[in-house]
Amino acid sequence: MSRARGLSKIGYEEKGQRTARSTDVYISRDGIKEVAICTGCKALYWNKRWYPDENESSKLGLDMVRSEITCPACHRIQDKNPAGIVTFSGDYLMEHEELILNTIKNAEEKGRVKNPLARIMEIKRDGKTLTVTTTNDKLAQKLGRDIFKAHSGKLDYQWSKEESFVRVNWNR
Repeated sequence: MSRARGLSKIGYEEKGQRTARSTDVYISRDGIKEVAICTGCKALYWNKRWYPDENESSKLGLDMVRSEITCPACHRIQDKNPAGIVTFSGDYLMEHEELILNTIKNAEEKGRVKNPLARIMEIKRDGKTLTVTTTNDKLAQKLGRDIFKAHSGKLDYQWSKEESFVRVNWNR
């Protein structure tokens, strides 16, 4: 029983073609070849990594930023296309809304140290529901997990198979 080379192996699409690491359309496959700064948030891109702000350039010994670009997070915000939607609902939310909002903001601040592209796009309240949209699917997952750890309740994730998108629902 022989198998055709490259077929039905995990991690391969067509005959021997490796699948892309990221399916996020906002992240360039080729990368950026030089030191760049985001015109919106002032995040710095260098050596395949984003740094929180342009002040990092002095720490890294980079004297001159060669180009200005729009980072993937700012691009998502401009397009109003979130990578994560987190919905918090229930009577408990109404009683502890300020505490939950503080937890959400603290989680974003901690996350931005590691990944400056992980940001909250919008926080919207509609009746007994609080909806948070994020530029990063992992941040949305973290927000739901942090609220669940601190306040228990019911947590549910719905991941998209085609793109980097998650819908997180928390209820108590």
